[in-house]
Amino acid sequence: MSKVLTTIILLMLCVSAHAQDPIAWDDLSAEQQRVLKKFEGKWSDLPPHKQNKLSRGAQNWQNMTPEKQDKVRERYKWYKDLPPEKRERLREKWQSMSPEERKAFRKKHKGKHKQKKKKGSWNKDH
Repeated sequence: MSKVLTTIILLMLCVSAHAQDPIAWDDLSAEQQRVLKKFEGKWSDLPPHKQNKLSRGAQNWQNMTPEKQDKVRERYKWYKDLPPEKRERLREKWQSMSPEERKAFRKKHKGKHKQKKKKGSWNKDH
């Protein structure tokens, strides 16, 4: 499960990397360490911006309700089930969007995943 959570965290945090101080593994909370367990052995080798991104993502995960975590898991499964080429196109499109465009996209598509899943057409349409 931690592999799924870690990948979800990475997907959720598509932000620009900038110079930051590294974070020592021991400075993470016990819960962050649990969520990021798969990175423990290579944590000190990760660039500081990636450590910070993962740390924030683990914190965000902790603050989510169980329902929100379930929703994120569903979206992650949908994303992982896409062909690699489509995932890459979506990633590139997302990264090219401004923060305002991302916000508008989220607002426009809020709840659509659940609706399409109920209709059974989500994977057919995307």
